[in-house]
Amino acid sequence: MALPRSVQDAVRSHRLFDLGRQALSFAAHRMRDTQLQEVASSMTLATLLSLVPLLAVSLAVFAAFPSFESSRKALEEAVLTSFLPLEYSEVVVKYLHAFSQQATGLGAFGIGGLSVTALLLIDKFFVTVNRIFKVRTMRPWSQRAVIYWALLTLAPLAITLSLTLSGQMLKLAFGEDAGVSLFPTWVLALFQMLLQGLGYALLYKLVPNCHVPMSHALTGGMSVAVVGQIVKQGFEVYVTAGTLSTLYGAFVAFPVFLLWLYVNWILVFSGAAVTATIPLLTSGRYADSYRTGNDFLTGVALLRVMTAERAAGRSSLGVEELADRVDSYPEAVSRILSRLADAGYVGELATGRRRLTPAWALLADPETKTLREAFHALLVDPHNTLVRPESAQPKKGEGMLCEWYDTWTREHTLETPLSALLEGVSLERRPEGAAAVDSSSTSDAQSADRPPSRA
Repeated sequence: MALPRSVQDAVRSHRLFDLGRQALSFAAHRMRDTQLQEVASSMTLATLLSLVPLLAVSLAVFAAFPSFESSRKALEEAVLTSFLPLEYSEVVVKYLHAFSQQATGLGAFGIGGLSVTALLLIDKFFVTVNRIFKVRTMRPWSQRAVIYWALLTLAPLAITLSLTLSGQMLKLAFGEDAGVSLFPTWVLALFQMLLQGLGYALLYKLVPNCHVPMSHALTGGMSVAVVGQIVKQGFEVYVTAGTLSTLYGAFVAFPVFLLWLYVNWILVFSGAAVTATIPLLTSGRYADSYRTGNDFLTGVALLRVMTAERAAGRSSLGVEELADRVDSYPEAVSRILSRLADAGYVGELATGRRRLTPAWALLADPETKTLREAFHALLVDPHNTLVRPESAQPKKGEGMLCEWYDTWTREHTLETPLSALLEGVSLERRPEGAAAVDSSSTSDAQSADRPPSRA
């Protein structure tokens, strides 16, 4: 019997609400893991120190292209007025422009020093975003240096060109030359918000050293753009109706500028956290992602799948397929496989060009390789002071659990070859609600459901 349409709509709305709640919860967890408040504070100070060098280098670039002089002024106004209320942005633009003009008088050595300061800010941003996406391996320094320098020198020109083209398009669309507006003013605000969202999306797509679907990047970018507009309106009300002017007087523009930098960094990193969280929601086990021991259990499941496929004649499997087989998401699977590769279990297939979804192969011999190294790589670091052997001059607590840990990890399970993991276990994905086919898992489930006996 089919449910009434109203009930179906209510169920669908509840699922969407629950999905959104889970996404926000996981994004907040990512932000706590990365300590974004502390990072945003340090980025605010770094931005304050690097803003003049950034503008100085940008002015040097524009000096090489005199035809962009009018566009440079439009760039300054567009960027800073979008960050701050107008009454404060004028003061900030005035001082920053004066500082940057003085900086352009420096020699090549001075400009080089300023460039290093600006490059360090860009590097810190890249490192933070990759931490949010839980990327273990950063790009090589040679690639990063090229990317950073391109951002430092070409980004101002690209932004100016886009602003110039969009300005011409808006003039044509709004009929400003004829003094007639074809669209209401909110359309212009919406257009600017879409441009900002697209810019954020490109950052979330290109900065992480991992595959980020464009749809996910657009979702995160547009979310930040929308929330940023709301926050900007609230910020304007706060700084105009608040007590900052009373407290700081003529210097009020400086604390307002610092506060707005901090708010913007929080927004940028929050968008990265939302983008990095979206793949979790495609996994049926997304709730397991933050449960203790999930990496180890997922690693064992991956080894089980790869061992079975190797026995069936398949030498390699793609990350997408492996993620589907263990009901996880590709980024987490790639991270776990990288740690298993360090332990000698698997290896990423080398290709002529980097694949967006690389393939992995089982390298270890299933008849001799055990789970001991995987246990150390994914669950317990054997270099922990409590479990490592005592040194010649032991420190407090050193080796306290060494004998117990050594005995415990040499139990039958961790010393069992990988091939034994397949005994009595079906690798076919069961439909939801299907009963377990192996007696061992059934007995385990029954014993888990049975209440503990009382002494």
